[in-house]
Amino acid sequence: MVSQSLFVRTAPLLFVLLWSTGFITAKYSMESADPFVFLCLRMSITVLVLVLILYLVKAPMPRGIWCHRHDMMTGFLIHCCYLGFLFWPIKDGVPTGIVAIMIGIQPILTMALASLYIGETLSLKKAIGLLIGFLGIIVVISGKFGISLGSNGGLSWLALSLCIISLLAMSVGVFYQKKFCHQSQLMTGALMQYIAAALATAFFAFLFGETWQVEWTQSFAIALIWQVFGLSIGAVLLLMLIINLGEAGRVSSMFYLVPPLVVVEAHYLFGETLGLVSIFGMGLCIFGVYLVNRPVTG
Repeated sequence: MVSQSLFVRTAPLLFVLLWSTGFITAKYSMESADPFVFLCLRMSITVLVLVLILYLVKAPMPRGIWCHRHDMMTGFLIHCCYLGFLFWPIKDGVPTGIVAIMIGIQPILTMALASLYIGETLSLKKAIGLLIGFLGIIVVISGKFGISLGSNGGLSWLALSLCIISLLAMSVGVFYQKKFCHQSQLMTGALMQYIAAALATAFFAFLFGETWQVEWTQSFAIALIWQVFGLSIGAVLLLMLIINLGEAGRVSSMFYLVPPLVVVEAHYLFGETLGLVSIFGMGLCIFGVYLVNRPVTG
């Protein structure tokens, strides 16, 4: 259908625009709470909101855990492990740009998993597009932070390990969602994802000895509200729908556009510099995504 095809092509742009704001709001969130404590709070509120939405639209409530085990695994991977081990190094002062470079490998891993296990085609054009997109991320962040990325905050072995865990969790999570959750009802499946994520983030908060004291500032409250409604409700539901309709590898390539958007947002919101090198890197990211998503003709 033409309308569905148009949605598959335009919805990812809206998703990455929403998703990129997560890096901005993470800065404010981590100033007032530990990473897994904050995420537990965010996921718990999201669960309450989704229950209310399901009740108002008279959608079916979840019945049993076993039939939603794949949704819960996806929630554990994406909403707990990806976000938790992404926010942790940001909390420790690692520049978000450095974290973004690490996470930028994610589309390559997702495409590889999709090619190996669910039969998606990894053509030469897609492979070149993925590599160009990742190169674009490196250029964008190098232009913003300079060649010596570790000079401001550094990238310790712990931070590197956390970024790798986050990277693997998101890669496997997108692949897992596509392979096992395509028959799940959107809202019901999302609710079970967030229930699993709320429980898992609470477990990790206790495991890592995080403090449950939250500093309720105005900026923290705004960041929390936006992450619940703009990201957990809006962006994630959109992502789940896009994954169900499109190829996991193509969808994943859209994440290359997130770091450039973060740089642009930081430029306008915080007055951070936006040099020619970063602008050139953005062009590479956009071109790489275009190669991956360009329809095959002939």
